[in-house]
Amino acid sequence: MAKRSRKKKVASLWGYLLLAAVVCFWFTPSIGPGAIAILSGFVVLYCLFQAPMWCCAETRNDTPCRNNAHGILLGCHLRQHKWQKLAMAVKQQYWSKLTKRVFSSVGGQAATFSAFAAMLSATVATTTLIVK
Repeated sequence: MAKRSRKKKVASLWGYLLLAAVVCFWFTPSIGPGAIAILSGFVVLYCLFQAPMWCCAETRNDTPCRNNAHGILLGCHLRQHKWQKLAMAVKQQYWSKLTKRVFSSVGGQAATFSAFAAMLSATVATTTLIVK
């Protein structure tokens, strides 16, 4: 099996690189809050729908699925898992189960913390844009 090239690895992690750029832009006075808010929105979308992580949907024998998935809200290649994770995010009684399963992997933790940081950044940038 061939190894993935360095470009493909970087391409699959573009949202985390964009988050690092957003953090740097906060300390650059020439970049306005509008651009920071838009870039932060892209980071949130990346974390929700494209960040590499485990599926963690419930399998038939009540264990979390360990297939590769994309984003916090999407499951693996199995159609039922995609709908199951999305339903877990919508229904309030399943939030604790989804949180526990997302935090069970490093990829899920990174995506969750990045999404929260980007949402905070977008909120502060939007507030700054409105107040000015």
